[in-house]
Amino acid sequence: MKVPQIKNFFLFLAIPIFFASCVQQNSKTAQKEELRPIRTIEQWENYQKKGLAPKNIERIFCSGGTLRLAVYLQCADRVIATDGNERNESNRNGMKAYLAAHPELATLPIAGESSGRDNPELLLSLKNPPQLIIKADTGAGYDPEELTRRTGIPVALVPMRGITVGRAEFDAGLRLMGTALNQRRRAEEVITFFDNEIAELKKRTTGIAEETKPAVYVGGVSYNGSHGFNSSEAGYPPFDLVKAREFLKNHRNDPILGNRHQIISKEKILEWNPDAMFLDLGTLGLQNASGLSELQNDSSYRSLAAVQSGKVYALLPNTFYFVNHDAVLANGWFVGKTLYPDRFADIDPKKKADEIFTFLVGKPVFQQLNENLQNLAFERLTLN
Repeated sequence: MKVPQIKNFFLFLAIPIFFASCVQQNSKTAQKEELRPIRTIEQWENYQKKGLAPKNIERIFCSGGTLRLAVYLQCADRVIATDGNERNESNRNGMKAYLAAHPELATLPIAGESSGRDNPELLLSLKNPPQLIIKADTGAGYDPEELTRRTGIPVALVPMRGITVGRAEFDAGLRLMGTALNQRRRAEEVITFFDNEIAELKKRTTGIAEETKPAVYVGGVSYNGSHGFNSSEAGYPPFDLVKAREFLKNHRNDPILGNRHQIISKEKILEWNPDAMFLDLGTLGLQNASGLSELQNDSSYRSLAAVQSGKVYALLPNTFYFVNHDAVLANGWFVGKTLYPDRFADIDPKKKADEIFTFLVGKPVFQQLNENLQNLAFERLTLN
């Protein structure tokens, strides 16, 4: 007679446990359905109030070029996975200061392909999945709405804008990340750093008559990979910073990088015949087909006045998997020193670059980058 009573007793205990489990599962499902991609600080704070986002984020996944921003915010140690573009490959060494300063990031698990093609299954299969996904807000790659639903992990969308064109959006994205990662003070420090550097460059280059400036051209600009010498950019940020006299300035205020990037015909470059030229070393990714090789071997380019007078100079890769904001600043100082030496007489561009890298990525990595760029950065190129 006691056996049925024991069975009933355990059945009595099992029923509330079963219902509690169902309630908990339904709660998790409801939370997933309530999650939406986060674009503003207000949205993030509202999520935290509802318990949809942790108060303290210790594990993050950076997608679509947002890894450099996490490094700027001194959160490299919180990154547990990256996308495939951040892998350490020999033909990409020298292209990204944040990986030079933190090579451990290039060895982390991969949880998606480049350009935001994230993989929910890989994210959830990590031993300790991220508490936050930081994703480039470009409209490319895995749909962020679906990503939140599939993973149940909050997704912060960050505009991939620059420190010249699109500055307000750049600051807003940095502040959103700073808020989510409890790094608000650091975010403001980074924003102030850029403000001060840009203001100093503006101060040093104000009052120069346009007609006295040398006309300049930049080639080898990266866009969705490396390109040759005819690849340029309207409103090239380092030129913008020092008010250089450039041929493509008619498009400098176009907010969309795709419209700013230009493939220029060789005939047009020969027609312009710039006084001074710069080569973005992102072109070295093409190896024997690079812009450097073209300048060395193409007889048409060798006829240009800048080549004949020895006024061709090399810059750090300005864009490689979106914009290297640290290199933009460093390049700006070198361009200023090159074009207006009397106004930058006190500046050693290589030392200045290391000051910028030390503040933004934590280490003075100019020489480390340059060794992978054939030691050409911030040098006059010998082409003959």
